Amino acid sequence: MKPEKKLLKYSKYYNEKRLFSKLKKVSGKISTVLLFYILILFYLISDKTVPIKTRVIFIAALGYLIVPTDLIADFLPGLGFTDDAALIAYAISNATGFVTPELKEKAFSKLGKLVGPDRIEEIKGVVFL
Repeated sequence: MKPEKKLLKYSKYYNEKRLFSKLKKVSGKISTVLLFYILILFYLISDKTVPIKTRVIFIAALGYLIVPTDLIADFLPGLGFTDDAALIAYAISNATGFVTPELKEKAFSKLGKLVGPDRIEEIKGVVFL
């Protein structure tokens, strides 16, 4: 079965309010780069230039992040978010052609509100989009 098919069931867990609640809880536990990519996916969901099939992949990946009972429990130190990070990376690999400089700035701005401006400067040269 294709990864997209397996991911689809998690799209029902996606909700903007729950996403940002989860991000506030985990912002000190996951990498700033991962947070940035999550925000990129969040903004691309509403971008009508992105094909609906691709947006559904983004929604499902973010839904998986939100769901409390995923493959590897999020509370496990060092391992908890590895499965989430893998799905976000998969989704981001589908997003690269749609990311504009304006979208990146929007994500960096929102990220600054979540983690503070110092952590943003650390990653600006690291993100590949």
